[in-house]
Amino acid sequence: MKLPQIDTDKEQRNYNNPIYGQKGEYSLSAHVRVPYFTALLDLKRVTKELKTHEEVTPSLDTNYSLVELFQRNIDPERVKKEIVEGYLKNPTKLKFFNSITVVLLPKDHGGHIQKEFEDYEGNDPQIPYMHNDKFDEWFAGREGDYQRVNFGGVQFVTTKAASLSRLRWDFNTVDAVAVDGQHRLKSLKIWMADNNYELAETARATRVPIIFLLLHERAGFKSAPGASTGIKTVAREIFTDLNKNAREVDLATQIILDDRSLASCCVRSLITEGTCTYDEKLLPLSLLRWQDANNRFDQRYFLNSLVNLHLILEDLLDLEPPTKDPMDKGKAKRFIQEATNRVGITNPQTGQREIVADGIDLATYYEKKFLDPETGDPTAPLSSIPPQFLPSAVKGFELHFSGWLLRLLREFKPYAELIAYAKKNNLIEGQFGRYLAQPLEHREQLKIELHAEHGDQWEDLIIYRHEREIERNIKGLKDADKGEQWAFKTLFQKGYLRLGRTLFLEVPNDQRQQYGSVDEFLDFMNQLHDFGILRVKSPLPGCRYDLWTFLAVNYGGGKIKVAATSERRIEAYLTLLYYSVRYAKNSNRRLVETASSVDEIDIKEIAKYWEAKQTSQTWMSSKDNFDCIFNEFMKSADIIAGVADPATLDEKKRREIARSRFAAILWRGLQCFAIKTGGADNKNDSDKLI
Repeated sequence: MKLPQIDTDKEQRNYNNPIYGQKGEYSLSAHVRVPYFTALLDLKRVTKELKTHEEVTPSLDTNYSLVELFQRNIDPERVKKEIVEGYLKNPTKLKFFNSITVVLLPKDHGGHIQKEFEDYEGNDPQIPYMHNDKFDEWFAGREGDYQRVNFGGVQFVTTKAASLSRLRWDFNTVDAVAVDGQHRLKSLKIWMADNNYELAETARATRVPIIFLLLHERAGFKSAPGASTGIKTVAREIFTDLNKNAREVDLATQIILDDRSLASCCVRSLITEGTCTYDEKLLPLSLLRWQDANNRFDQRYFLNSLVNLHLILEDLLDLEPPTKDPMDKGKAKRFIQEATNRVGITNPQTGQREIVADGIDLATYYEKKFLDPETGDPTAPLSSIPPQFLPSAVKGFELHFSGWLLRLLREFKPYAELIAYAKKNNLIEGQFGRYLAQPLEHREQLKIELHAEHGDQWEDLIIYRHEREIERNIKGLKDADKGEQWAFKTLFQKGYLRLGRTLFLEVPNDQRQQYGSVDEFLDFMNQLHDFGILRVKSPLPGCRYDLWTFLAVNYGGGKIKVAATSERRIEAYLTLLYYSVRYAKNSNRRLVETASSVDEIDIKEIAKYWEAKQTSQTWMSSKDNFDCIFNEFMKSADIIAGVADPATLDEKKRREIARSRFAAILWRGLQCFAIKTGGADNKNDSDKLI
């Protein structure tokens, strides 16, 4: 969107007074150059002329691109309590802020940030800016002694004398926004407001160092060929680099910003680039919990959480970078080999997987660049995949992981129902998604607009009624009888996706038919869902405790036991249920409660089958999965049986109780796949066979 031409006869521009300082630049390579202007500003100018991102005019029409989310939401409580009250207002405390980095951003006449600067007539105010200002007149010196450039509403003049420079911008068409030091700037604004913008004598001498980044080619800016364009995108990249060594940001922000983390890059490859955007294959950013570092997504409208996805991908990738000992050659090589096995792309000439950049694979690169050619000893540390190799690694992730992973995260019925509800009610692209995508301070301003449009009940109409519907009818919150849906619990999802990794990444190609396809696995999971197996309070008829007790729910208060052991038992249970269905199908036998012919297979046979060690030769890790559950039941046998004195149970009796409990949970999960016995018409039920 281009800025309209300004009619200089009708609209007066609003340039600030000149700022004087020095020009510099970073140009450590021939491809990129970042010019900047550094100046010292008094507190009044800092707080009046510079903005935090949240002071920029908000708009419900703004779609936030993930790569453009370079701002951090300001924490007003932290600013007020820690910086203003605990630091600036402490009379005995030495006070000093390092420089604030500012980017000049073009805006339209509604105040909304634009992608590029657009020139307009008269964008070159006179020098000197005020009659008889001898110092400022010096910047209108002889041709060749100075360089005067204008872009958009910015005027920048440089001289040959010690790089002395002069900067002005038009408040009507340009915002000066902090990309580093937002909390510092906000604290100074609060401090000044608390003092009614009146400075005591002692404070008048205070000057704050400001660095203005001049991101326009006329000022000398140069980006690498093929680099992302758009001033906000450039600002975001600079912000990311500035904050690598600054105060640690929360994990959600790291995931959004970090271009040097494989897991973060892979997470971003799974989701839409911006808010208010729907894609048939990717996860909609507007339905994710992305604005805070919380991994939970079992409440409100969230389909998933950015932090949860990051934790899951780290678990599924299962890589151990040698961060603690990056000079250990053995560990570095093992890490490279593991990464290559996980996300390498097969070289058609060699048939081997590789992670490649500029025609060289990572293993070879390590040998050449990190090891002494004579001794073979490390000369530099390696603690992660080098940045130039990450694009290849992400492509490998998309090739090996993304297909099945996105299907499991979108097409499993509870997730599919949430997405379908969001589409039907326009939650992603409508006001619901647009409002919730805004920074907190923007929401406060937009409440007025939404109240005017929808009335007093606007929050319930736009937000809360949809959240209640999702919580109640999709997530099962506050369902006293059935309990919540396991699908929206982080520990369940981790176990569920670990099984997905086993089935679709670790199974050899020649055994693919035995283990089934993604479609068959989703059919299996959806049948469990429809049958009510995947509810936290799913009952176990004839037993003292519900189905998920001892697997992932405490027997006492019925609370979910959030622990790695619970994740593992969930994975084990789902695995053995799925293996049982596949075992019956592959052996062309019918699942029944009690077998009466060789064409039938019952629960006693299946339970015994998974207990046998040799079964693991046919079904990956089946004995490990059995032991994971069985050992927990052995340990809790007295509670399961209701025995007051655990000492009265010997090992044989504990095994009997554990086997009985195991058979009960296995049969409960398999009932929706089995032929009914008793009065059922087996012929009519034959379509239920897997």
